[in-house]
Amino acid sequence: MLEIDIFFIISLLLFFTGFISGILAGLFGIGGGILIVPVIYHLFNFLDFSENISMHMAIGTSLATIILASLNSVIEHKKRSCVDISLLDKWKYTILFGSLIGAILAQLIEGKVLIIFFAFFSFFVGLRMFFTKPYSIKTYNFLKSIQKIISFLISTVSSLLGIGGGTLSVPLLLSCGRNMKTAVGTSSGIGFFISLPAALIFLLAGLNVEDRPQYSIGFISVIPFFLITLGTFVSVPMGVKIMHNFNDILIRRFFCVLILISALKMLRDLIV
Repeated sequence: MLEIDIFFIISLLLFFTGFISGILAGLFGIGGGILIVPVIYHLFNFLDFSENISMHMAIGTSLATIILASLNSVIEHKKRSCVDISLLDKWKYTILFGSLIGAILAQLIEGKVLIIFFAFFSFFVGLRMFFTKPYSIKTYNFLKSIQKIISFLISTVSSLLGIGGGTLSVPLLLSCGRNMKTAVGTSSGIGFFISLPAALIFLLAGLNVEDRPQYSIGFISVIPFFLITLGTFVSVPMGVKIMHNFNDILIRRFFCVLILISALKMLRDLIV
């Protein structure tokens, strides 16, 4: 009876995580990985899996859920003409290549190192976005000239950490003069191109790893994937609707606070 109650509570937690992640995907274009990774990591730690297994399972499962969440989000934003299709077309091949490189690098790095990297990265991005202002025309032109290099770096870091890229691409697009709605919609498309090849690498890399959780395929845990995806499917359209009815600056501030809280929580757990 106790085991059934725990399973029910965990199932609700995962569905709720997906529900919130779907709102975040629609609202901020981030795919939800910045929330999904910590939740799954702490869940597997609670179930007494090693830190290394827990972090790699968290990243792999997060990337798998982001595939459908970001695709759903970009479709909803496209209906409102808030996706920069030309930018996605220019970036698609470098994003795919960078995603593969990042996912391969993640297999060579210990779980604890990934945790530290993820936490400090999230904290830096949150602060940078909170205080960011549009760049000058000169800086904007420079960024535009190296946009393929930037897209490669964004996808590499994002697949390494199991996120959809929005924590990097949204601030960059804002700094280059895009409005929040277009930045979010375009970021959702970037998340799809990042997560698809990266999730495949995590799936293949974990096939022969021992001591993985039951009902997992490689480094993708099937039950969390299903429940989180179900939650995102329900809530992504809600997030998109909220995005198009709220003030850009207010949404940006909420986004920053969310990132900072998540980063501080992971750093605290490493210290305690």
